[in-house]
Amino acid sequence: MKALAGCVFLAGAAAAAPPPGLTDPTRYLKEEAYQPAPRRLAEWEEGQIAQVGNVWVDLGSLDGGEYDAIERGVLNVPFTSRFALHAELRNDRDPQSRVTRAVADLLVNVAPGLWLGPSGVPAAHKQDYGIGGSLLLVDSSRRRFLLARLVADEFLYNRTNLDGGTRDSPVLHVQVQGRWEHGPWSLFGSLDATTDSTTSFPDSPLVTFAQTSRREASLHGRYATPSVELDARLDFHRTVDGRTESGSPSSLRQTLLTLRLDGLLPAVPGTGWRPRLGLSGVSSDAAGQDAGAPYQATRREPGARIAAQHEAGVALWEVGYLFSVPVLRQAAAGLAGEAAPYQDTVYGSCDVSFGKLHLRGLLSWEPRNSRFGGGNGNVLFQF
Repeated sequence: MKALAGCVFLAGAAAAAPPPGLTDPTRYLKEEAYQPAPRRLAEWEEGQIAQVGNVWVDLGSLDGGEYDAIERGVLNVPFTSRFALHAELRNDRDPQSRVTRAVADLLVNVAPGLWLGPSGVPAAHKQDYGIGGSLLLVDSSRRRFLLARLVADEFLYNRTNLDGGTRDSPVLHVQVQGRWEHGPWSLFGSLDATTDSTTSFPDSPLVTFAQTSRREASLHGRYATPSVELDARLDFHRTVDGRTESGSPSSLRQTLLTLRLDGLLPAVPGTGWRPRLGLSGVSSDAAGQDAGAPYQATRREPGARIAAQHEAGVALWEVGYLFSVPVLRQAAAGLAGEAAPYQDTVYGSCDVSFGKLHLRGLLSWEPRNSRFGGGNGNVLFQF
């Protein structure tokens, strides 16, 4: 019976051809293995305003020669006591999408801890300009802050684009991030959301309609002392992508929710190794069309981590075992199926620190599938 359900599941996938990431059983297990250690993530969050430069680069291999890439940078330049530049660059890639954005704020100090100013997005193409404004509230340490920005993306699109496109309404882009700390406690949250971008191309012989939007939110709570680190992180993603090409509509609407709980405990006496335990959960709901054929796919994936860390000079070693049970359900073209394959990976990593420069390499093996599980390189550089 399970074999029949698996065959139906695969048949439905072939009929509607959803993006491979929706049905790849190891997709989010790899992502979990490649995640930066919570302490490195906390350092990145703390440096958003406190550091002049804050750079994060992450590259991880996936099946079939594909890869995930995260490239993010923040620059804070104080021109004078009253004028400063804050700039952000994001270039993220996965097999299904790419998010590229650069934005800068020219800030003026109008009151103690309060900065206001215009924001702008440079143009990689003629229509890409964006304009808006920003607000920054920050304390003297610059580790507690609230940054809010509203930008009208491609605000002259209908007049400047060379594609013959017509947009129904302006695209507004909201970004908010903030951090609070008190003693061993810290909390970081962010919101990045755009209104729907609906564009028609009446004179195009190929693509005649396109629709996109992206909404992301993240919350990271942390308690850290020299002996214990406890972290809870919640990430939310909602994406919409659709187009009509050669008269055939294709689209994908996905809501992805990820919860991570992580604990780094005191070292086992006489060993120098600190246990690291974690729980995770992924919930994904997706619906769309592939060349006009509708499909739906859901994913419920509980998982856990059992690992240990050992610090030796400038190197931080970690070995661990990750496992998950992705429950995959799909309905397409009148077919329905379910699969729940157990997945796991064993990994080892080494994080080498030189002051504010941290370099990490990771290799993994999938015992369940008897194959190489992929590798990852991660860099955090602050100055």
